Amino acid sequence: MTASGKLGPVLLGTGLLMAATALPLGAQTASGNGDTRQPAIQLVRDVVYNEAQDRERDSHWEYRSDFATPEKRVLREQVETNEGPVFRMMELNGVPLNDAQQAQEERRIEGYIHDPAQVARIARAHEDDENRVAATLRLLPQALLFDYLPSSNEEVAVLAFRPNPAFNPPTYEARLIHTLTGTVTVNVRQKRMVDMRGTVAERVDFGYGILGHVEKGGNFEIHRRPVNAAHWKTDLVDVHLQGKVLLLKTVSKDEREARSDFRPVPGGTTLAEAKDMLDRATGDTQARLMPADGQRATAEGRGNR
Repeated sequence: MTASGKLGPVLLGTGLLMAATALPLGAQTASGNGDTRQPAIQLVRDVVYNEAQDRERDSHWEYRSDFATPEKRVLREQVETNEGPVFRMMELNGVPLNDAQQAQEERRIEGYIHDPAQVARIARAHEDDENRVAATLRLLPQALLFDYLPSSNEEVAVLAFRPNPAFNPPTYEARLIHTLTGTVTVNVRQKRMVDMRGTVAERVDFGYGILGHVEKGGNFEIHRRPVNAAHWKTDLVDVHLQGKVLLLKTVSKDEREARSDFRPVPGGTTLAEAKDMLDRATGDTQARLMPADGQRATAEGRGNR
């Protein structure tokens, strides 16, 4: 997990959940005769455009993050600000932090918010991630072909996607995108992405395999939901990739992050104010846990009589 608190920012994770400006592609029909829906590719362009508009608005949120890899599971509270995100770990591997771990978290957060160089570094990394996301999403309407699938829910459209044979990938990232097959679910009225699931349909070699590769069969899921009338946020990223890079380093992206309890953060919130919000969230969580602990202790006491 990066210091910026992104969703385990791998290309098939955050790189496919957000949006950028849509680019033209040859028109595709919707489906059978009499279908009045707009062409699938135009719906995708509209969705990508709307995601881009949402990203460009000044909107920050506080939320709960449950991040898991095969090695560990971390529950934390995170607050977004103009200066970048700040978070506090609440639980590690399903266990609330003990006093020593809480003290360590307190020192880490205090050190971070009072270190301009570290704040600037994290902010740059966060911006670089966002720019990489946008650049990647520009490719989707070009790299993939989309077709409507049957759906019993009139509020959503389900589109199948597959590589566009006419697309010539200009970068390694584009080559990876170009191997994807899967589905994307769209809210038809708002033209926003609800869910995207994909699989790497064939192995991708970088530099003829000398620089590395990504194995066939890797997969991901991204889920989005509205948090108010104007904004949507990602509440799930589940990524599983395997491969090797530069001959030696093994690429193993096997991680899942679920986000919940989204609350708007006032504009102009400072990092120090964000820390106060984290402190309050920690106190609220501990207060909710205390009655259950007390009842458990009472029950245990009765059992020992």
